[in-house]
Parts: sequence; C-alpha cells; structure tokens
Amino acid sequence: MKKGLNNVCLKVFAFFAVAVLFTAIPVLADGATYAGTDACKTCHAQVYSKIKESIHQKMIRDASVPGNVHGNLSDPKAPKLSEITYVIGGWYKEESYIKKDGNNYNVTKYEWDPIKQHYANDKSIRDWLVKCAGCHTTGYNTTTQTFKELNIGCEACHGPGSKHIVSKDKADIVIDKSPEACGYCHIRATQAGGGKYNFPVGYVLGKPDTLQYDPEPYTNASFFPDKTSNRHRQQLLDMKTSKHYTAGITCVSCHSPHDAGNVSVYKASDLPVEFQDTSIAIFDASGKVISYSTWNGNGLTMPKEKLCKSCHTSVNEYHKHGFTDKAKGAAITCTDCHMPDVINVNSKLRGALSPHTFRTLSPENSLKYGADIMPNSCTYRCHQDKGADKTARANWALSVLSPAPTPATTTKATETTTKPTPGFGLVMALFGLLAVGYITNRLRK
Repeated sequence: MKKGLNNVCLKVFAFFAVAVLFTAIPVLADGATYAGTDACKTCHAQVYSKIKESIHQKMIRDASVPGNVHGNLSDPKAPKLSEITYVIGGWYKEESYIKKDGNNYNVTKYEWDPIKQHYANDKSIRDWLVKCAGCHTTGYNTTTQTFKELNIGCEACHGPGSKHIVSKDKADIVIDKSPEACGYCHIRATQAGGGKYNFPVGYVLGKPDTLQYDPEPYTNASFFPDKTSNRHRQQLLDMKTSKHYTAGITCVSCHSPHDAGNVSVYKASDLPVEFQDTSIAIFDASGKVISYSTWNGNGLTMPKEKLCKSCHTSVNEYHKHGFTDKAKGAAITCTDCHMPDVINVNSKLRGALSPHTFRTLSPENSLKYGADIMPNSCTYRCHQDKGADKTARANWALSVLSPAPTPATTTKATETTTKPTPGFGLVMALFGLLAVGYITNRLRK
C-alpha cells in the first residue's frame, strides 16, 4: 500500500517536473521553424495584404530599385549607389544604407535627414547585425547572426509558424497581446547586462517577463529634459511610466497589430492636400526632387477622436479646456494635448510621432528647462498668436491655467523593468531533467 502511494506521488512529481522542463525551454519543446511571411498568404490573405502594404514591410529596400533611395545622392557626403545594397528607413526619419559583403552587413557613415534635407551624423561604420538586425528582420538568431527574412513579417510577432501552417491549429502559433510583444522593438534599450547588441535579446513571445534590457539613460539626446521622448523607437519606455500600463492597457488596445500605417509615393502634381505638410521629398541621382513619400500613420482601432472616449466615458469632448469655434473646427482632440506630435518635427511644426506617456507637456516645464528645448502642449503648435518668443508664450500659457498644473516628470523606466534572474530558465530545465531521471529510476525499483 505504502509503495503504491509512493509511486503515485512520484508520478505526480514527475508530471510537474516535466511541466517545469517544458516551461523553461519552450522553443525546444515546440520545435517549430520560421516559414516566412509568404507562407501565411493562403489562409490569411486579407491580413497578409495589410502586412505587405504596411511600413513594417518597407523599412529595408533594395537600393538598386529606382526611387528606393530617397536622399540626395548628388550631395558630397552621399554614398555611391554602386556601393550600397540596402536602404533603411527614410519615410519620416533618418535614412541609412547597408553595404553587404558576403555575410557582412555594414551601415555606411552618413545618414540622410529628410527633414533638413542633408546628410548628417558622421558615424563610424557600424555592424548592422549587431546594431539593427534584431528589430529590422524576422527570425533573427544572435548566436548564428542569421535571419529568415528582412523587415518585420508575421513571425516577428507570432513566432515560428511551420507547425501552425501544417496543423492550422491556433494552439500552434503565439498570440501575444502584451505591451512587451511590441515593445521589444519599440524601445530605446540595449542588451541586458551590458551586452554588445543594440536591442533587447532573448524575448520569448507570450512570456512578457522574459523581456530583459538596459534602458537608454534619460540623460541621452533621445529625451527632452523632462524625460519625455523626442525620438522614434521609444514607445515602451514611455508607456511603462504611464497609468495606462499599470491599468492593463496594451498597445493593441489602441493599435491594430496588422496595420502599422501605409507608406505611399506620389508625383508632386498628384500629392494629396492632406499630406502636403508632412510629405518627404525623394531625390534622383542628379539632386532633383522627383516625388514625395507619405506615411498615413493609420493603424488605430478607431478614429483618434473616438478612441480616448471609448474608455474615458466620463470626460466630455473638450474636458476643461475652453476651445474656440476655430479650434473646434480644426478638430482638436485629446491627443493634441496628451500626445502632441513633437518627434521628427518639420518646419511647419508637424511631427511624425508622439510620446506615449499620455501626459500633457506643461508650460511650467518649458520655463524650467528652457522653452527653446522643451516644448509644451499649449504653445507648441497652438496659441502661436501669443508672441514670437517661445518663453513669452509659455509664460502666457501658465498665467491662464488655473490652478497651475504640477510639472510632470517621468519616473525611471528601470523601476518597472522586469529582469528575470540570469540563467533561471536553464537552471529550471536542468532541474527538470534530473528530476525526471531520478523518478524514472525510483519507479523501476
């Protein structure tokens, strides 16, 4: 009787030991491999079409195709077209170039600034496989420094799909709706522990706690003085300091995961009116503008003027702000104050991206840190009639706010960064193997 009871206990213990083993090394347990985005087309034609047209699939382009290089190649600092293989970006931020030589991918020295229309940032030649590839490819393996495909495809978010393609079973593909699933690329951070990679390494889709990284310091040029982001690739660090994150709001609460916004190219004569203030000029080899590129910024689950109010139902349309008829006619809404587009701003004060802290930028902080370097939600683009001087405008804005708001400062992202104990998964896996071996031995006796 006692021996039978012991055997039952050992079998139960064995079950949990195996469970620990499979939890610790999910990739090995699954055994799926990367199949490529095109393999998804047959069953998911509509989603496939959205992905192929989105900016995620057009960040890296063949440099030999006319029009794929947007910068002015007649500039003395421009790379020679014959010496570059790929173009990176250039739709609304800097454009870089890759020179591929065998298995080496090197980013050339200068970057094209599409806002100022010149080549800048005389950087040393960088190893693209170390600095960029983790977020600009699908299926990147840091051990072998190889990848399945350039750009962001289906499996960058859903994981290896070979098993799902055969079974058609949802259980055989990852559906990760956590902020970390988007954030392991949409983040200003490097490999945890001072590693060499310029992006987080080791994230396991479906397991948010596995996202480990060293966040970029707030003292870097990527942030305004009040710690609000002023560059792209910042969303997770911003969001983790917000009330949205602690309330369980995720990226897909607002953004459609399959629609990152479309990029289009128009001849100058065909450029739609709505893009005239935000379009980016595309040059030919002689330095002539031949067309304009646009990014529509789509991808929200509903129009932004409705999106905030779908959760904040008790907040009236214009909250406490007394908008004029002119402002109402301009369709001013929540995000104009809480997410002003202060990132990658052109001469017409139209920015390409917005911070994701969801806090208004206070005029008090403009005065505290300097109005020339710290914008505020009141006078960044609105209330330009209150004087040509930014400081004077900030003083005016502060004087009419009653009561004056407390200037917001962002808490350190490191305070909410989850970093599992290094090697924990391996230790648990070894424990599982030893436990299974021990129990099997005992049951044979």
